[in-house]
Amino acid sequence: MKKKGLILLSGIMLLGVLSAGGCEKKEAADDYLGRYITRAKESEGELESVLEDGIVQVKEDEEYVIDFPEELKKPYEAFLQEALKQVQFELNKADKESEDTYLVRVTYEPLDIASVTQAINEEYAKNIASTDLTTEAKVLIEKDTELLASADKQQKKSQTIQVKKSGDTFEIEEEDVKELLKSALPGYMAPYTAVAGVFDMRDFIQAYLDASFKGETERYQLHTGQTAEEAAAGYEESFSEFRLDELSDEQNDRLMNAMKAIFKNCQYSVGITKMNTLTEYVFDMTTKPNTSILNAVDELNAGVYYSQEAVNEACLEIYEKYAAQPTYDEEKTITVTWNAFNMLSDQLDDAEYNNMLNAIIPTE
Repeated sequence: MKKKGLILLSGIMLLGVLSAGGCEKKEAADDYLGRYITRAKESEGELESVLEDGIVQVKEDEEYVIDFPEELKKPYEAFLQEALKQVQFELNKADKESEDTYLVRVTYEPLDIASVTQAINEEYAKNIASTDLTTEAKVLIEKDTELLASADKQQKKSQTIQVKKSGDTFEIEEEDVKELLKSALPGYMAPYTAVAGVFDMRDFIQAYLDASFKGETERYQLHTGQTAEEAAAGYEESFSEFRLDELSDEQNDRLMNAMKAIFKNCQYSVGITKMNTLTEYVFDMTTKPNTSILNAVDELNAGVYYSQEAVNEACLEIYEKYAAQPTYDEEKTITVTWNAFNMLSDQLDDAEYNNMLNAIIPTE
């Protein structure tokens, strides 16, 4: 009797489960898309592809040489999710296009991140406080995040997404949803570009100095698009002003080699950089002034010579000595205003630029 009772109870339980299953409402195509969008707003990693697209586009559009920091990706994705949460998506009931295909019309009011954050971004670029891109970008996106909840939206837009039946569930082309989310957040890379533009200019300034003083042109080539041959030719040409008519070709080659060695021994580094305007930047530069040329000139002038040949040989020996054993003044930090327009126009007579060069290697 007990055994039969157990069988009867199991049967009743099974009937209950089957009955409940039969009453369960099947998910519609628009419901499925809605869950997909909600997941993008709430689940970690769902906006990774959106960010990756933005990184690629920005590097191409802005011609950045610096790379997007790996350690900035998760914080930036979190910022994008917070922005996306402010966008309300309205999904119409799915229209059946074919036996297994549905069309869902999505309406939303985009959040223009570039416009919302513009004022803070511009102000922050003028007050960057470190030489670490990741740190500065994190600080800025925290400030920008505070603006999102009260930000005005753009006019409504609509987009149609295709949803396909796949067994008991549905499928959506990830590219379609990604484009929808990107369209909902126009200018979503603006906080990054506000900081990255300054850091890319800092990288260029350092590369320019390295190419000019040391003949290290690889980074400079990336910024300018020059070939290795073109950059090397520019480096060689920059030393032509040191050639002296009184010296033979062989002696001038010795002098050029000595001058190159002296310049390569220069010590400098570009520090915190800020943007004043779109073309003007201010940065700190720390240098240990290379006094080799000053000392070489003083030593040469202090000598007594009875022929031009003696002067020539003394000149070469003195400069070669300082090329092998450079002399320096005490380390100092100066503030430099860098006019990018002048640099692009090759207007190198800029007073600030010349002051910078004289700080690195004084010649008078």
